[in-house]
Amino acid sequence: RDKICFPFFLPIPTTDARRVVYKPVTSAGEVESDYIVPGNSFKEFLFPQTEPVASFTIGSEVSGGGVELRDVKIDPPETVIFGSRPCDAASVASLRSVFTWDFVDEFYTKREDRATVITVTCTRGDESCFCTEVGLSPESPDGSDVLLRETDKGDYIVETLTDKGRAFVEKHKSVFEAKSEGKPKKLFEPDKLEVDLEKVGEWLKDKENYESPLWAELARKCIGCGACTFSCPTCHCFDITDEGVYSEGERRKNWDACQFDHFTLHASGHNPRDTQYKRWRNRFMCKFNFYPEKFSSKGCVGCGRCIRVCPVRLDITEVMEAISKA
Repeated sequence: RDKICFPFFLPIPTTDARRVVYKPVTSAGEVESDYIVPGNSFKEFLFPQTEPVASFTIGSEVSGGGVELRDVKIDPPETVIFGSRPCDAASVASLRSVFTWDFVDEFYTKREDRATVITVTCTRGDESCFCTEVGLSPESPDGSDVLLRETDKGDYIVETLTDKGRAFVEKHKSVFEAKSEGKPKKLFEPDKLEVDLEKVGEWLKDKENYESPLWAELARKCIGCGACTFSCPTCHCFDITDEGVYSEGERRKNWDACQFDHFTLHASGHNPRDTQYKRWRNRFMCKFNFYPEKFSSKGCVGCGRCIRVCPVRLDITEVMEAISKA
């Protein structure tokens, strides 16, 4: 439990302000094993909440004026994300799809390339977990480099899933060489919901349903706080702003959210999503229509964070059920 020096950057589930979150640790005593899913997702270590993408200097009239724009070079450390849940690991493919779609965003890809994801299967959960409704499970291997199965002896059975995972285990084989004598613990079974994901997708594709009164009814509680988007492991919206003083500053990439009233505000003052239920409709459409139509990865991984953090308890699974029955 003394301070130790890890040979890599190590975000891991740990307790901070009385809740479990992914956070870099410096001692073994900070590691938390009693958790369902950390309060935040580990996407912030691959896609930071804010980061500079360029810097600039504006010359004075004396020096002839002009703007000097300089690139920011990114050289991320080797990163090991330990203790991920399968739902979080599955989100990596979702982010990769977006950041390599029509332009390769090296600020994301270089971090992910340097990261090894070590996932622990779920032996416990709560009523907000719904990974099985989106085609995943408490032992899904998607996005994991190494998968750990907790045993009744208190240790883990190790399964390497990728070349990156095999290289990591080989490099640190002294940690993994002991053979477990235990049997895998029983996996958590999420509640079965009345959700037909195929029907949801078909209903959303029907343009007649875009202005359905069901949207206003289902999302009338939303207050536009953005907690769901910021805690979501697959939400990826960002904006670019210039920050600094007159003579110098940085061009920064910052997380943004489709739930904010200014997200689609035009320079003219017109806002095509002028009421909150339209903004919530966009988020749902993105998860279950726009995203799966464009990419093969998932727009929602069923982690349940949006349900847990919502201050008005707007439950996305209730909307999924309602549309399944529509």
